[in-house]
This record gives sequence, C-alpha cells and structure tokens, in this order.
Amino acid sequence: PMFLMPGLIIMAYVTKAQSAILTEPRKVAMIHYLRNHQQTDGGWGSHIESPSTMFGTALSYVSLRLLGVSSKDPACVIGRKFMDTHGGCVYTSSWAKFWLAVLGVYDWKGINSIPPEMWLLPNWFPFHPGKLWCHCRMVYLPMCYIYGKRFVYGDADTDPVTVSLRKELYPTDTAYESINWSNARHKVADIDNYSPVSTVMKFAHDMLAVYENWWGVSDKSFFRSKGLDFAMEYIHAEDQQTNYVDIGPVNKTMNMLAVWIDAGGVADPDKAAVSSQFLKHMQRIPDYLWVAEDGMKMQ
Repeated sequence: PMFLMPGLIIMAYVTKAQSAILTEPRKVAMIHYLRNHQQTDGGWGSHIESPSTMFGTALSYVSLRLLGVSSKDPACVIGRKFMDTHGGCVYTSSWAKFWLAVLGVYDWKGINSIPPEMWLLPNWFPFHPGKLWCHCRMVYLPMCYIYGKRFVYGDADTDPVTVSLRKELYPTDTAYESINWSNARHKVADIDNYSPVSTVMKFAHDMLAVYENWWGVSDKSFFRSKGLDFAMEYIHAEDQQTNYVDIGPVNKTMNMLAVWIDAGGVADPDKAAVSSQFLKHMQRIPDYLWVAEDGMKMQ
C-alpha cells in the first residue's frame, strides 16, 4: 500500500519530531521508494500494482515534498500535472483529505464528519463504531479524535513548504482561499470512485455537516468532549495492550498524533505519562519500516 508511509511522514512533520523519527538515511531510502513507484503518467497508485489514483498521488507527492524534494524536481512537476488533470486535491479520497487537513493544506470543512460522539451510543445501536471490522474500528478511533479536535499543523500559515503546497495541490487557476470546501466533501475523481457513495449516505453526511458547521459544535461541547474523552481512553488502552505497535500502520501514526495532541502538543511536564507514550510510540516505529531493493517503505 502507498498510503501507509505518508501518514508517518506527515505525523512526524506536524509534531516536529521529523529529525528523531526520519533520520537522513531513512529519508533518502524513502525518497528512493517513492521515485521508484511513480508511474509514467506522473501519478502513484493506491498500492504498488495499482494504476495511478488521486489517493496515492496526493499522499506520495506530499511525502516527497516533506522529505525535502523540491517542487521543481521532475518527479514533482509531472506529479502536479497528473493532479491538475484530475481537478486537484479536492478530488482525492477521504483518507488523503484527512491527512492534508492535519497538515494544514486542506480545510476540515471539506471532510465528511467523523463524530467521536458515536462511541456514546448504546452498544446495541446498529451504527455503533464497536460493530465495525477491527481495522475500520481502530482507524475510526484516532481519526474521530483528531477530527473532533480539528487539529491543524501550527505553522501551516508560515511554513514555506505548506504555504507552497496550498498552491501546488490545486489547479493553477484556483486560489486556495477561494475553494468552496463544503462542496468538496463529496468530490472524488472518477479514477478513485470504485464504489460510489449512495444518495442516502450523502444525505446523512450532509445532515452531519449541518450539525458540525452550523450548530457550533466544538471540542468543548458536552457530547463531543465526552466522546473525545472516551476515544482517548480507548486509544491509551489500544497502545498499552499492543505495546505501542497497534493494529496496523494507519492507526499507529494516528494514535501517535492523538496522544501528542492530548499532551498539549509538547512534552508537557504536567502530563508526563501522556508525553512518555509518544516516546514509547517512537520506539516501535522501526517494527513497521522495511528496506528492499526499491527503497524503504512502511508495511
């Protein structure tokens, strides 16, 4: 899969732990991997045998840029051309939009709701997250926490890389500030749209968007704060029970970001136990990193 390593790269970047997590040899090997799997049309697939998708391309392109590759590099130039052809990153898929929002190069209003309040429903309720397949459930868990907090990289407005990405990821005739994010929620490129979302599901998302954006829901709202507290307690349990490996690479990096946010975004001495969890997470990252002839990847 081409969508695992980008989560690690973005998480390391926004937490400013890049130098500790992504040493220079690792960065070189990761760049080598991304270059090897770029396709002749300029895009990347969702996995190494997939045709190019906006999902794989958006995340792989951003990864190259965060690893230090110039926007003028030929790989980036043809990558942007591919994204432009398909309408830019408002047409990438939901998990890519999630990570772009975390990085501050996409707006949270352009993402369908991931409400942590769902955990407060009775266990018998048909849509309770506890009824999801284990990998879906354990990704929903940190994703709903980060969404509920509306976390955005603190330096997104001033960091030269993220400021530039706000231009690079969208068509040249589209100003980042002019994008209608609410309309972007349902947009997805045809090449990514394997299983179109039903009209009923879109209506449900639209109702949740009203709840999120017009009813003034925030992480301080009663039910949201209760949902966030439940999610964080569950995240800690998952981390401890798996010795910080977690169920897979996707929730591994999201859990890392979630505990970092919960610790105040710094090594807060008043929350030493939480801060130490981020460090324990760092110690298990090598379990997921693999090197082969095509470079370093996360598996």
